[in-house]
Amino acid sequence: MNYSKDSRSEKIKETNKNTKKKKTKKAKVTAFRVVVIAIVIGVFAVCGAGLGIFMGIIKSAPDVATINIKPTTDFTSFVYDQNGVEIDRLSGGENRIYAKLDQIPQNLQDAVVAIEDSRFYQHNGIDIRGIMRAIVENLKAGRIVEGASTITQQVIKNNALTSDQTFVRKIQEQYLAIQVDALYEKELILESYLNTMPLGHGTNGVQAAANRYFGKDVSELSLAECAVIAGITQAPTRLSPIRNPENNWEKAKVILSYMQEQGYITEDERQMALQENPYENIQEVNQKFEKDSSHSYFVDAVIEQVIDDLVEQGMTPTQANNLLFGGGVEIYTTLDQDIQKIVDVKMADDSLFPSYKEYVINYSATIEKTDKTQVNKWAEGVIKSKDEEEIFKKAKQAEWGLEGGNKIIAKAVQLIPQAQAAFVISDPYNGHVKALSGGRGKKYGDRTFNRATQAKRQPGSCFKVLASYAPALDTGLLSPGSIIVDEPYTIGKYSPKNWRSYYKGPTTVREGIWDSMNILAVKTVDMVGIETAFNYLLNFGFTTLKESDKVYALPLGGLTEGVTPLELNAAYAAIANQGTYTKPVLYTQVLSRDKEVLLDNTVPESHAVIKPSTASMLTDMMEDVVTIGTGGKAAAGMKNMPIAGKTGTTSDNKDFLFAGYTPYYAATVWMGYDRPQSFTAGSTHLDLWASIMSEIHNQLPRKDFEMVTSGYTKTSICADSGKLPTELCKLVPDHKIVSDYFQKNQAPTDYCDVHVQEQVCSVSGKIATEFCPTDTIVTKVVNRHGKLNADNLCDVHTQDTVIEKPEDPTFPEWGEWPWGDGNESATPPTEGSATPPTEEVVPPTDPVEPTVSNTDDESGFFIPQG
Repeated sequence: MNYSKDSRSEKIKETNKNTKKKKTKKAKVTAFRVVVIAIVIGVFAVCGAGLGIFMGIIKSAPDVATINIKPTTDFTSFVYDQNGVEIDRLSGGENRIYAKLDQIPQNLQDAVVAIEDSRFYQHNGIDIRGIMRAIVENLKAGRIVEGASTITQQVIKNNALTSDQTFVRKIQEQYLAIQVDALYEKELILESYLNTMPLGHGTNGVQAAANRYFGKDVSELSLAECAVIAGITQAPTRLSPIRNPENNWEKAKVILSYMQEQGYITEDERQMALQENPYENIQEVNQKFEKDSSHSYFVDAVIEQVIDDLVEQGMTPTQANNLLFGGGVEIYTTLDQDIQKIVDVKMADDSLFPSYKEYVINYSATIEKTDKTQVNKWAEGVIKSKDEEEIFKKAKQAEWGLEGGNKIIAKAVQLIPQAQAAFVISDPYNGHVKALSGGRGKKYGDRTFNRATQAKRQPGSCFKVLASYAPALDTGLLSPGSIIVDEPYTIGKYSPKNWRSYYKGPTTVREGIWDSMNILAVKTVDMVGIETAFNYLLNFGFTTLKESDKVYALPLGGLTEGVTPLELNAAYAAIANQGTYTKPVLYTQVLSRDKEVLLDNTVPESHAVIKPSTASMLTDMMEDVVTIGTGGKAAAGMKNMPIAGKTGTTSDNKDFLFAGYTPYYAATVWMGYDRPQSFTAGSTHLDLWASIMSEIHNQLPRKDFEMVTSGYTKTSICADSGKLPTELCKLVPDHKIVSDYFQKNQAPTDYCDVHVQEQVCSVSGKIATEFCPTDTIVTKVVNRHGKLNADNLCDVHTQDTVIEKPEDPTFPEWGEWPWGDGNESATPPTEGSATPPTEEVVPPTDPVEPTVSNTDDESGFFIPQG
């Protein structure tokens, strides 16, 4: 067939078009297949990855065979001092006594199940229905308002896993709960939980709680008392039957309703329980318990540290607690009983505290009304003296409606003196804490708030040495003799102020420390850099610092939370120990009942923070704090024993501290109010420190601090210029020619150019001008900082006060600079001369004291990281 040119062209176009369509369609199909395949592969990859992650989490979970939920032992543990002398015992009866299930009332078992895990007897360790319900309720509320942990999961958490709320831990917890549920009977799981559940005020388990709150055996609890105990665990503080009985009773009523709804009790039994008063004797029992408590603040601190260390080794808090109170362990502490006795006596001496006193009063009472019903009340307040105790109590009784026949059948009063204090003393060379006190006044209860180890307060100027000067010297930026100008100063939006109302001008680092000058410290931390300063503090052992503390007020102790006396003392002990930090040690070893070493602190954790030479320079400068500076009262009674340290007072006078050390011990004192408020402490915190330390050092021979001066040169300088002094420097009244240490690359080589001879007008006291009469002009050595200007030129004799020029050919031309010989009267001109004689300029001389160089150089410096 013949085609025309045009028709053939059209045919080709059509063929190409169809071919293109086919290719496009094929490409689309191919692309679609690729996407589908990619999605399928992706799903399998995600599922596979998820399965891999899940299996990894399961694989890393503890072996269920190692989870022991069976009854634990009940052996007494023993606590010994540094010489192996027994000082205390820890009995399981204090906060944990194991009770078999048949000893625990059925009502208590049912109450716990009803409120904690209503499907406990039906599920296989995890409650899917409960999980779904919790998800729905939490989504409705927009926050977590309901959990879904079963009793079995709680047992796992108490005996095998940490309490951290993480996805990994939750998966492991659920996995192990299924295994435990299959391995053990429900009764044994419930028994384990009832003996390990936290029930407030340091108690674990229902037997300990029955003793603590009701003074009876768990088997003797009534239905209402069972509900009271069962309700505590969800919020031990808010639901405390001692502190918050109203909250606790509301929860108890909910539990009784649950028990009735779930068929554990009848409605009649619920109504009878509601008529009970389970709090009738609770305050009386609490008062007896607190009176019988015997552990010291030191032993309390040991208990907390041992539990923390056991947890760090892999135990759960419950396991660690049970081991101490029932495992029959032996704890060998660092306590020096002789030193502790001195600390206790001084802390009880009211004469060593501010004369202005007040007391925090805690008053609780059980009131029986005329209809025989009872209510429990608790109140806290402040009174100015013990004489006001009755006034406070009567005011509260009136507020509580104690009238018309109502009467108090039980009461308890706590009086906590204010201002409070804390004291820590340690051996800086091995970190052993020799004694501590967590507060003054009567100690109510065991493991209560310990101000020495738990109170986070502002350290004030104690941080200047640690955050500013230690890193500045250690990184080679400054030396003790370096000059920093004390002057009005602003960095960013921050303008620090000195505690004094004036500025000193050029000042040495040494004086900046002993006179506690704020501006010098802030300027120094600016030189060092906030990050470097912060990292040094971390290396000094502080664990309470926050990212928000990285501000220029850091060296002044302006912290988000504050620091504890224990950690502040350890930081200063590091300086005393030639720059090596040692983590505070309260015990050396913990042995099991079979004499196996469970914890070993004989070689404590330590690391270098600053160079030995830096530590020596800081010690040398901080000796001046006590001899001439703000800490002078700390030396009272110390019989010439060397002391180095730093005072710290917050700008609002809420915290008063002194962290110091001798060649034997490091000690830190804090004084303030439990509820921070301004007060006048004067030097009472220093008096307390000196009173304790002087008695401790009474029989110790005098010893000097070891000085390491590697890399430093001792040089005499003019303190006004920071340069080598000349003879003119000695002519200045109250001149400051001092000898101090310099890092070798910082030792001055130029001579003082601040002290110069000038013609001074004796009337104005300022530099003379051509208008000053000759009989008022004297030659003096003056401080000349900066250039001449109108402020330092005579402003008494001016153009307006010029008298007619005498016609004397021997008198110098007006406008020439006056002359003098350094005496009070002017020297007449040389005969026939039209100008004054040339002044004799005193040339710079060698330093007043020779330079002493230490050839034992130290290379490099340490900058902490992270």
